[in-house]
Amino acid sequence: MAHSGTESNAEVSIVNYGIGNLGSICNMFRKLRIAADVVTSPESVSQAKRLIVPGIGAFDACMSALEKSGLRGAVLEFAAARRPMLGICVGMQMLTLASEEGDMPGLGLIRAHTRRFPNSEGLRIPHMGWNTVKWQKSDHPLARDLSTDCRFYFVHSFRVICESSGNSLASCTYGSDFSAAIVDGSICGVQFHPEKSHRFGLKLLSNFATS
Repeated sequence: MAHSGTESNAEVSIVNYGIGNLGSICNMFRKLRIAADVVTSPESVSQAKRLIVPGIGAFDACMSALEKSGLRGAVLEFAAARRPMLGICVGMQMLTLASEEGDMPGLGLIRAHTRRFPNSEGLRIPHMGWNTVKWQKSDHPLARDLSTDCRFYFVHSFRVICESSGNSLASCTYGSDFSAAIVDGSICGVQFHPEKSHRFGLKLLSNFATS
């Protein structure tokens, strides 16, 4: 449930700006028996312990919806306070500087660029289905107890390229390597859908909620 100005006991808060798999993410935390809520106001974002920014569809549509919701500034303030934040799918792409999919700037929280998969023979776009994720930083809290060859569920036509390899938390190969997860301090993003990734997704969300 959403909360407004009152303090929440939730370990994780999910930003509701009108786009994202909110119900699926909430269900995963329910399975984990971890308190999670959906936040809809700047006040509730500011009071969150940990914040998830979901996203599906087109980059500009997500950025525009976040702006119109009045929550963009609150999300940036949360990030500036160095509290844990996780972007999921387009939510990860929104953490970057910009996307080739649209014209709007991203949140610019991680120095990375969202680019279209190159057209190459035999490569179907979007990249859809299960794929292996390799952790570059296996000691990071988000990767705790996740094997080096765990599999997650992807659906995307654009991929993230980091300016610095130090911001790439995990990689995946589809035609060529791209960042499956990115990081800068307390801010992380995952290109895949943990809420659709069964036991590996449950473990990753558990790691985020307890790190």
